[in-house]
Amino acid sequence: MNPHKCDHHHHDPAPAGYYWRDYSGEVPKDAYPAGHDLNNKPTYIGQAYLSGVGIIPTTVYPGQTGMNLPCNWKANYSTIGMKILCTSNPNSLSWENANASDLHLTTIGKQLVVGGYEIEKMLNVGRVMHQGELIAGKVLVYNIGSAQLHYIGGGTEVAVSSYQVLTQSSPNKCC
Repeated sequence: MNPHKCDHHHHDPAPAGYYWRDYSGEVPKDAYPAGHDLNNKPTYIGQAYLSGVGIIPTTVYPGQTGMNLPCNWKANYSTIGMKILCTSNPNSLSWENANASDLHLTTIGKQLVVGGYEIEKMLNVGRVMHQGELIAGKVLVYNIGSAQLHYIGGGTEVAVSSYQVLTQSSPNKCC
């Protein structure tokens, strides 16, 4: 008799609490809001492909037909592989205060939402208030001790050390 009886040993792992849908300007009903624009209208989390770099997360404004991606200290416009972050369970996602210098310590045991990849390094999703807008961008989690948030502010790439990072609840654990 096996005393160790956990369902997760017998089934496929539980799906992530979020998924990426193709985006062409129309926001799906299950899109996860990231923040708001200057008119207090909701914004969302998107990602698109930047040639030679990777898949970069950024802010999505409803109706836009392309995305401005933060890379090389400028806004890089892309329409390739555009996706929008969605969830069937919004309560499984939450924003947590973060700081570039201690992100790795404050997020121990937490699952950060994967927003994309840049030169084969994983990017996470963060947001920050910038000139009245709550804007999403990429967190360079691989820079231990300096995991800054990079986003598009005022038409250019901006980096900050204090921001919020998007996390997901852990799947049910047993054992």
